[in-house]
Formats: sequence, C-alpha cells, structure tokens
Amino acid sequence: MKIFFRLIFVSLFFIFMQSKAQDGSPSPYSFFGLGDVSFRGTTENVAMGGIRTFVDSIHYNINNPAALTRLRYVNLNLGISNKFINVSDQTDSQWLSAHNISYFSLGIPVGKKTGIGMGLVPVNSSSYKIFNKDDLGIYTFEGNGGNSRIFLAGAYQLTEDLSIGIEYQYYFGYLDHENYWIPTDPYTYTKENSDIDFTGQSFKFSSLFKHRLNKQHYINLSVNYRTEAVFDAHYQNHTQLITSTPNGNDIVESLNREQKNDKINFPASLNAGIGYGKINNWFLGLEYNQEMMQNFRNPFFDPHYIQYQKASAIKLGGFYTPAYNSLTKYWKRITYRTGAYYKNTGMLIYDTQITDFGITFGLSLPALRRLSNLNLGLEWGQRGKITNRLVKENYFNFHIGISLNDRWFIKHKIN
Repeated sequence: MKIFFRLIFVSLFFIFMQSKAQDGSPSPYSFFGLGDVSFRGTTENVAMGGIRTFVDSIHYNINNPAALTRLRYVNLNLGISNKFINVSDQTDSQWLSAHNISYFSLGIPVGKKTGIGMGLVPVNSSSYKIFNKDDLGIYTFEGNGGNSRIFLAGAYQLTEDLSIGIEYQYYFGYLDHENYWIPTDPYTYTKENSDIDFTGQSFKFSSLFKHRLNKQHYINLSVNYRTEAVFDAHYQNHTQLITSTPNGNDIVESLNREQKNDKINFPASLNAGIGYGKINNWFLGLEYNQEMMQNFRNPFFDPHYIQYQKASAIKLGGFYTPAYNSLTKYWKRITYRTGAYYKNTGMLIYDTQITDFGITFGLSLPALRRLSNLNLGLEWGQRGKITNRLVKENYFNFHIGISLNDRWFIKHKIN
C-alpha cells in the first residue's frame, strides 16, 4: 500500500507540473465553442469506440459513476494522449500534433455495495492558428486555452443487478483569442485580444443494470445524464492600432478596452447503452449519445456563420480475451479491443454540418500479478469536409493508459 500511495503522490505532482504545459488541440475546429472535446473516456473506453457500458472489478469507468459499485480493488488511472492531425483545404495540407495528459482518477470500493471516486480530466482544449488572405491583407486568428473538471463520485448497489451513481463536477478554464489584420501595405494594422476566464459546476446521474443470463453470459444496460452547467465568466477585450516606423519602433495606440461579466451555458447530455458478453472472455456494446448543443451559449464569442444544433453519436465496440487465466501463454491473457463511432457534432458552419467518424483498436497488457495493466489505444478518423471555406481533418491518435490496483481496508487476521 505504501508503494501505491507514493504512486498517487507522484501522479498528482506530475499532473500539477504539466497542467500549464498542455498542448491543447491544434485543430482549426477548436476555434468554435469552448474548444475540442479532450476527454471521451479512459484508454480502454476509447479503444472500444468510446462505449461506457462495460464495467469490471479492476477498472474505474470514469464515464459511468454507477460502475464504482463493481470495483473490488482500489484503482488508480492515468492516461496520456498523442494527437496527429492532417488538415486539408482546396489548395494545401499540413500536419499538426499535440500531446496531453488525458485523465487522472482514483476509484475506491467501500464495502460490498458502495464505491467512491475522484479525479481530474481536461474537458475541452484549444490551440489553433488560422490564416485568411485576400487582396486587402492577411487575417490571422490565434487562440489557446480550454477547461478542465475536478469530480467527486459515489455509487450504491440497490440490488444484485442494479446500481446507481452520482457525480459532482467542478469546471474551471480560460480562452484567449488574438486576432490580427495586416493590410497589404503593412505600415498600420490592428490587433485584438479577448480573454475569458470561467468556472462552473454540474452533476451527473447514472444507473447500471448488470444481469447474469446464465453461468457464463450476462447483459449490461446503462444510462447517464449530465445536467447543464452555467459558467460564471469574466471577459476582457483590448483593441490596438499598431503603426510601424522606418526605424523599427512600433507606435501602439489603444482603441478600445472592455470588461464585463456574463454567463456561458454548457449543455446537458444523455447517454444510453446496451451490451452482451461472456464473463472474462468477450463483450460487445452499442451506445447512443445526445448532447443539447442547441442550448450552448457564449455571449462573448458568437460568429454569425455558425449555428449549434442537437449533437448525437452512435458507438459500437467490444473486447476479446482468449484465456485470462493462462499460466503459460502471455498473449492469451492480453485483452484485444476494437470499436467505431459516428458523430454529428452539432456544429453547422457556413450551413454545412460537421460530422466525425472513427475506428479504434487497443490492447490491455497484464502486469504486476495480473491485477494491473498497461493500456494502449489507436484511433483513426475523419472530420469535416473540403467545401464552402471548410477543411477536412484526417487524424491519428495514440493513447497510453496505466491502470494500477491494490487492496485497502482489509483487516489483518493475524496480529
């Protein structure tokens, strides 16, 4: 247990030191909303198309608080994501990349029917740089930031089959936008800086139904609902006129300064899933997710060419473990995962619906007496299209997750 506490301390210290060095999402689409979605689940979830219906006794399913009742070991989760994006328009393409901590969590079983969990995940991230050139000059849009959430969850098993869970979520974040207009005659140009800092909170309610059909097979049903969050936001805007002189010294004139407080609406979401599997052997799940993006509101940043509609996603995924208890062949104890998803992001840009499609693969490699494992995930997908001033993204994401387990609160039988 002492080693486990040390690992928790090292993980928290690592996250604290790296939290301000996150790359964010370099995607041009992170320009919209509050940035790109950063967290979609643990590495195991992502490798199965993002489904959250599957639960077991050694993994804390962060996306499903009710799953805490199924934990039989204290579970420490840490994940890292590596994103590689090829962005193409009608004339050019380029590769962009980002590397981020994707989640940290701790799940603790308390008795046979109760569990608690806590952690930190980045929710959205943004780190874009967009150029637009015409006969009058060059328009440059740069931005970075995002938001994260700290969560505290609890769950209780009502019956042998049914568990319920609740999670408190506290959000904090910022967004920095910097816009330039540099005319063809570059002696005078304008620069605009906009900064938003915000905090807020929401709740997630979940239920999990896991029923044995016979000695080997079972069925899972899950429902998760996250309430709408209303963020308290502080906005600052500063516009400057910059004139270049022959001696290289710029003359900066302040044109406008503005500060105000308002609210940002972060929409509610609903997820429902069903799965069927064989104990310790295989599982297949199907999920539907809906996010009320039509209720999203950011009064500080509302371009006329984007509208928000109800977002939805369909996810399919599962795993296969040849022989989890094999003593002689390690590869038979490896869990092989795969999945796919199709998403309507809810963003309508220049009257074009932005969709996202991806396929996923992954491995869970047993280690440390089989209770802990190293999880690897690969994700390939496409988003957007080359039409109507938009871009298409082909992305490749590589995820690494560490899942460590230990026993706590066990009475010693011999003093």
